Amino acid sequence: MRSHTALALSLFVVVAGTACKKKEPALPIDTTPVAAPAPPPATVSTIELGKKLGPNKRVTDTTSVFGRRDTFYLAVVTENTAPSATLVAKWSFQTGQTVDSTSQAVAAPDSANTVSVTEFHVAKPSGWPVGKYKVEVWLDGVSKGSRDFEVKR
Repeated sequence: MRSHTALALSLFVVVAGTACKKKEPALPIDTTPVAAPAPPPATVSTIELGKKLGPNKRVTDTTSVFGRRDTFYLAVVTENTAPSATLVAKWSFQTGQTVDSTSQAVAAPDSANTVSVTEFHVAKPSGWPVGKYKVEVWLDGVSKGSRDFEVKR
C-alpha cells in the first residue's frame, strides 16, 4: 500500500508542478514588411576600342593605335542596366576639343542573361589629325571609364 501511496503522491506532484508552471509570454509577431532584395547595381564591365566589330557587336581587333582614315569602334559591355539607361561616348582630341559626343539607349540584353553590348563608332572620311585621343564612357550621367588612343601616319 505504501508503494501505491508513494506512486500517487509522486504523480500528484508532477501534475501539480506542470499545471502551476508559469507560461512564457508569447513573442510578438513582427509585421514589418520584408523588402525585396535590391537589384544588383548597373555596371560597365568592359570598354573595348578597336578597328572592327564582330556580329555580336564586340570589338574583334582591339588596338590603341589607328591610321588617319580608320573608323574608331567602341563596344561598351554593361550589366544589370534598366531599360531606360543611357550611354554616352565622348571622343576628344589631345587639345581637349570634343571630336564627337553620342548618346544612345543601352542595347537590350540577350535573353540568356543581363549583359548588353552597345556599339559606338566615329569616322572622318577626310582623315583624322595625327595625335592623341581619348574616349570617355558615361552611364546615366556617371563616368564609367575611358580609353586613350592615338592616330599615327
